Amino acid sequence: MRFKESFTFFRRFTKSPRKIGSVAPSSKFLTKAMLGKVDWENANFIAELGAGTGVFTREIVKRAKPDAKILVFEIDPALQKLIRDEHPEHKGLSLHSDAQELYKYMENNGIKKLDFVISSLPFTVLPPKMTVRILDSVMKALKPGGHFVAYQYSSIMKHVLKKKFSHIQTSFVAFNIPPAFVYDCWR
Repeated sequence: MRFKESFTFFRRFTKSPRKIGSVAPSSKFLTKAMLGKVDWENANFIAELGAGTGVFTREIVKRAKPDAKILVFEIDPALQKLIRDEHPEHKGLSLHSDAQELYKYMENNGIKKLDFVISSLPFTVLPPKMTVRILDSVMKALKPGGHFVAYQYSSIMKHVLKKKFSHIQTSFVAFNIPPAFVYDCWR
């Protein structure tokens, strides 16, 4: 793990734990569990919500097809800068701040429906109305059969996700700080 990335992440967490949601960036084990759910050959339109320092972003860029469009959402300006600095010339990647505006940014980028949405948002600490708006936006954005893959540090969100999605598979990643539940949800 990159020291500067970890330090920046921790510093941003201490300033705003409700926005960041964790003390450390995602581990390689969590990254593998999350991104292993994506069918990369058929992933033309991808969104990442709550990108943090860009741990998943980096791997999404490596694995995605060269012509894939990737919408990345991160609300924290310092973390946005890390992502922007690492991917200055990626043609298909666009960086945005408000995941509640997912559908608006899809339209602005000529995307009708998303194949996959990858989420690191700390839903259990977000205001409930914000969580509902984001999940409603995800539901509107996903194509039929599209996947929403999210991790959480508790199983609290499982009942909320069951109300939105017809299918959910849950796995657990112990080798992460803190350990995490991964939810692979689709319609």
